[in-house]
Amino acid sequence: MKFLPAAKSKSWFLWMTVYAILLWLLFPLHRFVMLAQEMDTTLLLRFALFSVVVAGIVNTLGWLGARLLWVFSTAGIIIGAAFMLGYTYKEMSGWEDLAGFLAFSLFSCAGFALGLLAEGIRLLYTRASKS
Repeated sequence: MKFLPAAKSKSWFLWMTVYAILLWLLFPLHRFVMLAQEMDTTLLLRFALFSVVVAGIVNTLGWLGARLLWVFSTAGIIIGAAFMLGYTYKEMSGWEDLAGFLAFSLFSCAGFALGLLAEGIRLLYTRASKS
C-alpha cells in the first residue's frame, strides 16, 4: 500500500477528485451508453452527487489513516462495477439497470464492511502487541 499517500496528506484531495470523476463516469456509461437510455441532466447531477459522496467518505477515511478500509472499499466498488456492467447484457425484461445498481451497492457496502473489519483487527493487533 505504498502507492497511497500518507495520512493527512493534501494529495488525498486530488485522489478524491479523480476517484469521484472516475466513479461518476461509470454511471453515465452504464445508463446512457450501454443501456441506451435517453440522456437526462437531472440524473447526471444525481450520479455526480452520489459519486462525490462515496468518494468523499472513502477518501476521507483514507486521509484519516484507514488505508485498509480504502483498499477494501475500492475493491468492492470495482467488483460491484463489474457486476453492474455485466448485468447490462442479461435479458431481465427492463430490470437490468436496477439489478446492476443493486449489485454495485451490495459489493460496495460489502467492501466497506470488510474494510472496517480489517481496520478493527489491525487496531486490536497493534494494541495487543504494545501491551
